[in-house]
Order: sequence, then C-alpha cells, then structure tokens
Amino acid sequence: MTKSSLLLLLALVVFFPAVTPAQGRANFSGTWRIASVDPPVPAGRGRGAAGGGVAGPYAETMLAQAPETIVIAQTATAATVQIGSAKIVYTLDDKTTELPPGDVMAFKSRAHWDGAKLHLHYKQGMNWGRDVLTLSGTTGATLTLVRDLESGGQSTTRTLTYTKGG
Repeated sequence: MTKSSLLLLLALVVFFPAVTPAQGRANFSGTWRIASVDPPVPAGRGRGAAGGGVAGPYAETMLAQAPETIVIAQTATAATVQIGSAKIVYTLDDKTTELPPGDVMAFKSRAHWDGAKLHLHYKQGMNWGRDVLTLSGTTGATLTLVRDLESGGQSTTRTLTYTKGG
C-alpha cells in the first residue's frame, strides 16, 4: 500500500465516525400549517389534556392540543420551535433546559434523535408532553407530529399532519 493510500484510508477512518451519526437526520425548518388532526380535538373546555384542562403560561401555545401553525428553525445543535407567542430552544443533545432557569414552574424541555425522528419532550408543573416529528413526501413537505399530552392524570395522543408553507 502506498503512503498516499494509507493516509487517505486513515483520513476516512477518522472522518467517517464524525459523519455517520448525522446521517438520516431530517431538517424540520420551516413554517408548518395544520392539515389534519386524528382524533379531532373536542369542542369546548373539559377535564385534563383530553378536553383542554392544561393550565399555565404555555397552555395555549406549546401545550396546545393541535396548534394551527408551527415555526421551526433548526441548526446542527439546536431546534427552535415557535407556537403562537411562545418560542422554545431545544438543544439536540438530550440535556434538559429550563425557562426561566431555577424556577419551580419553569418550562423544562429536552430533545433527542431516534434515527430520522426528532423527539421533543416538555413539562411545566403537572403538564407534560412529547412530540415525535417525522418528515415525508418527496420534498419533505409533510410533517407528521405525534403529540402525547398529560395533565392531572388525563392523557391524550393525537397525530397531527402539517404541510410546509407560508
């Protein structure tokens, strides 16, 4: 084996592990508008997450059962999710962050990858949720978000489908 071939092989061995973990990870950046909700959100206010009983400053935004619009800005290390007036920055390292830091009622969030799926976990008080995001379509123009919410012992799971635009 020639010296240049050996150096090329060594460079690939060193470089390849740094590239491999990022393969298969989607970029969710964009403005997403709701296309469908399954099962539909019940009308009116009820008990728990199943009927709109989520409380706190993020109840109408981050903890909403089926947000009409979601704006996502993603980099290699973070994803910023905006729903309504609330904006949360998730670090893509599975570490929990608090907003505001040190507050007992802080909005806690963390994110991690499962292949091409992005898991966003969030909690405030007795309200918690998890969104699992996936992209589909030939251009990645469809976002499927499986949203699990729990509040005060009541829980619900919905599949939200969004299309990219505007």
